[in-house]
Amino acid sequence: MFTSGFDSMVLNKEFTPLEEYFNPPQSGQPHGKPIILKALVGASVTTPIPNFDDHYQTVLKTILDKYGIRQEKPIYKGAHMVKQVGAKFDGIATDILNDLEWIIAHIDLYFATYSKPYVSIFGKAQGQRLSPLEYIDKHQNGFAHACAWWHWQNYSKSEETFEYHIDHFEGKSTPAWTEMETSKVNMKTFYSGCECDCLISFADLLLKMIDIFHFGAIDYRSIAQPIRKRCKTFALSKKVKSYNLSKFDWVIRATVPELPLDINLNGYVKHPIYFIAWSPSLPRKTVKKSFEWSKFYNAVIRKAIKTKGCVKFLDFDRDMTFWDSSDFIVPWEPTDEEHVRLLSSMGFDNMPAIAKASDFIT
Repeated sequence: MFTSGFDSMVLNKEFTPLEEYFNPPQSGQPHGKPIILKALVGASVTTPIPNFDDHYQTVLKTILDKYGIRQEKPIYKGAHMVKQVGAKFDGIATDILNDLEWIIAHIDLYFATYSKPYVSIFGKAQGQRLSPLEYIDKHQNGFAHACAWWHWQNYSKSEETFEYHIDHFEGKSTPAWTEMETSKVNMKTFYSGCECDCLISFADLLLKMIDIFHFGAIDYRSIAQPIRKRCKTFALSKKVKSYNLSKFDWVIRATVPELPLDINLNGYVKHPIYFIAWSPSLPRKTVKKSFEWSKFYNAVIRKAIKTKGCVKFLDFDRDMTFWDSSDFIVPWEPTDEEHVRLLSSMGFDNMPAIAKASDFIT
C-alpha cells in the first residue's frame, strides 16, 4: 500500500515581466508595473514504505546536526523551520529532499489560478459568482481535498491501494468530496498535520520551498522548478509532477463548492486526538506562537507522532461532536484543569481521558 500526505497554501506573487522590465511603458521609470498574482497551491508526497516516519525523523536529525542546528521540535512545518534556521533553510530542505529520494514514489504539485472572469459556486443552491481573487480568498482552506481528489483520479486505476493523510481543512461541500466519500477512499485528516504527520510535514516543507523560491508567472514549469532545481539526480527530478486544477471546466466544477454547507470531517479525523486545554490570560493569538515552541507543546506533539494521532487546541463549542474515548484532554494550567473538570461534569458520552501535563514532560 502507498501512503500520500497532502498540504496546501495560497501563493501570493508580485513580479515584473522581463519585457516590461527592460522596456518600461514610460521612459525614466526603472521598470514596468508589477503584476499581482494569487494562486491556490498544494503538494503531496507518496511513499510505498510503511515505516516512512522513522526514516524521515532520522534524516531530519542527521541533517540538522550536519548544519549545527539544535532540534527544537520533533518534526517541523515550513514556517517553524524557517523561523529557527533562517538562510540555512535552503540547504537543509534540499538535503532532506535528496536524502529521502529512495523512499519517495512521486511528488505531486497542484495549483489553481482560475484565469477566467468569474468562478461559479453553489450551483445546487442559490448560486454565486466570484472573481478568481475573491474565490481564492474565501475558499482557500479547502484546496487540500481537491488535490487529494485529483491524485485519486490519476492513481486509483493502478493495482496499488492508497491511504491519504490530509492536513485538516475546512470547506464547503464539493462534487469531488462527495465522489471520494461515495467511493470510500481511505482518507484521514490530521489536526496540526504538518507537525504530527511526517508525510504532511514533508509536503509543507516543499510548499515553503515553492513559496520562497518560486519565480515568474504561475504555470506547470514554474511551480515545479523550485523543487526540481534542488533535485541532485535526474531520477528524483522525474518524480516531480505538476497539475493545473483550473485548466478545465470539468475539474473546476468538481472541486469548487456546490452547496453552502460544510464538509463534515468527523468520520475522517485521525485518532487519538490530544486536545490541549489552554486558556491564556492574554489573547491566544498574542502568545500562541511562543507556546508552540514550549517544552510542553512539543512533548504532546511527540506523543501524537508516536501514537500516529494528532493535536488540537480544545474547542468547547464543537469538539464533543467527534471526540472518542481513545482521545486525551491535556490541561496546561490550574484554570484549564477547572474548565476540564466542569466539562467532565456535564456527562458527555465517549469523554476523552484527562491527562496531566506532567505525563508528557520528561
